[in-house]
Amino acid sequence: MHSIEQEFREKVTAKIRIESEGSDRFRIFTPLRFDDGDHLVVVLKRKESQWLFSDEAHTFMRLTYDIEEKQLLRGTRQKIISDVLTEFQVEDRDGELVLVVPEKRFGDAFYSFVQAILKISDVSFLTKERIHSAYIEEFAL
Repeated sequence: MHSIEQEFREKVTAKIRIESEGSDRFRIFTPLRFDDGDHLVVVLKRKESQWLFSDEAHTFMRLTYDIEEKQLLRGTRQKIISDVLTEFQVEDRDGELVLVVPEKRFGDAFYSFVQAILKISDVSFLTKERIHSAYIEEFAL
C-alpha cells in the first residue's frame, strides 16, 4: 500500500492519507472538499480481480439534497453527468460511481475519479435561482 500512497502523492497531492478498512479496502482522505465543507468520499477496494475506486453512492446522494432525483436523470443535468462519466471512464452502477484502475495506474485513476466527482457535483449550480442571478449580473454589465 505504501507504493500506492506514494503514487497518489506524486500524481495528486502530498496531503493524501490512506486508511485500511479491512482486507483489500481503503478509505482515501484528501484535502479536497465540496462547497459546503464536506470531504469527498473515495474508497479503493478490490472486487474479484480488479481494483476500483468508488464513491459508495455519496455524490448522487449529496445532489439529491437539493435536486430531485428525476431531475438528475433528464435534460441538461443528465447530459452533463453522462458526458463526465464518458470523459473520465467512470461507471454509474445504480448511483455508485466506480472507476476500475487500469494496469495498476492508481495515481492516474484516482486523479480522474476525483475530477469526475467534482464535475458531476457542479450540476448543483444549475438551479433557476443561480442561473437567474448570473444572467442579471451579466445583463447589468
